[in-house]
Amino acid sequence: MKTVKFIIPLFIILLCWSCQSDADDQQLSDEMISLNLAENGKADRELLIGDWDLVSFAYTKDGKKMSNVTAVSGGRLSVPFAPTPADHHPSERWRLGCINSIWFICSISGNNIELELRGTTFAGVPTPHLEHDITFAFANANSFAIKNDELIIFFKMVKDKDLLSFCTVIENKNLIIFKKR
Repeated sequence: MKTVKFIIPLFIILLCWSCQSDADDQQLSDEMISLNLAENGKADRELLIGDWDLVSFAYTKDGKKMSNVTAVSGGRLSVPFAPTPADHHPSERWRLGCINSIWFICSISGNNIELELRGTTFAGVPTPHLEHDITFAFANANSFAIKNDELIIFFKMVKDKDLLSFCTVIENKNLIIFKKR
């Protein structure tokens, strides 16, 4: 009888611990990840302005810790205004330089961000190529935070296998990280 009294509570504790471990492994909602990013960084529009070098892609399940970090280089982001003025001129758009120059207009609300493609030079980009990774990340941008000299943009993961065939590192990633020049 003493063994049963000992085993039942132990079983309940192990069951609860197992459920908690499973919950810890699940990705939070996009909203919760965005909130956590905002808590761990700044969403100051003025800090966005300047030149940024692409340094890595990563994954976060909670907006606090990064994993699956892949260092990359070859992209440069110029932000003249944040957000882009409503009556924008091409010189006021965000400019991404990789093989092509790609321009985006930006809308911001808190730390939520939307980047809309608004022009590009056209040079044939081989597949897979980093430029496709960056473009897909920007097209799916959700929120941002600035920590020290890093711009971290959280984007909805690309799950379409056909689209991923154009990319080099975006699979299983939902963060794109730039370092201020």
